[in-house]
Amino acid sequence: MKYLESLEEKIESTPERKEVLKDIFGSSTSLSYSLSTSLQNHCDKIFDIWIQELNNNGLCKCKDDLFLHKVPYTAASGYKTDPLFKQPGIYLWGCDDIPRYIGKTEASFEERLFSRYISKNNGTIRKYPTQCSISEILRDYYPLQLEIFRTTFENDKKMIKERIEEEQKITIQSCERLYGALDFSLFKKESIWFAILPFEDTNKKFIDIFETLFIHSAQNYNKKNDHPELINKGKMATNQG
Repeated sequence: MKYLESLEEKIESTPERKEVLKDIFGSSTSLSYSLSTSLQNHCDKIFDIWIQELNNNGLCKCKDDLFLHKVPYTAASGYKTDPLFKQPGIYLWGCDDIPRYIGKTEASFEERLFSRYISKNNGTIRKYPTQCSISEILRDYYPLQLEIFRTTFENDKKMIKERIEEEQKITIQSCERLYGALDFSLFKKESIWFAILPFEDTNKKFIDIFETLFIHSAQNYNKKNDHPELINKGKMATNQG
């Protein structure tokens, strides 16, 4: 996990490691509870460093600076040949300096990003549009309804989905994809980006665990900074009981 470790190096010191172990083994609570709490706190620190590095470094300006830079989705096709795109791992979507969504892939970033999120072809309108393409359609054709769609989505998701599909002659492959597109559509196209945290193939079995931890870390970060909550509603609800 060399990319994860590169973030850890920015926050860890020998005294801090000892403090983490003390928290785990010196606690009066159960070992499993202490371990899970300490791991979440540790991931919170890693996420804070990750987003700080991304905000400091800004948008990618060449193909040699993919890691720890924000990749504008409109420029993503130019990075498809980067070796990091062939790896699995965790990805973060954001708008301006605001984290919006944490996801994972055990295949490759290229396979995941260019199937669900980013169109492989030029142009916005497709029969089965990606999430970013749907956000462009929403921004272009429904500027006055965006906030209404967003606030009424939970109660009217089927109606909203069917209306857009009928009027635009497209098929939206899931309500989750439409929900994400609605969120993206509230921001300027040029402000939407993603960042990747690669995992080596030998560590793929840990991706799901870290995805869940980082979802809560990102949500904690947004709460601390008065940002809107993440759109990872499913996993947050599941883990919050």
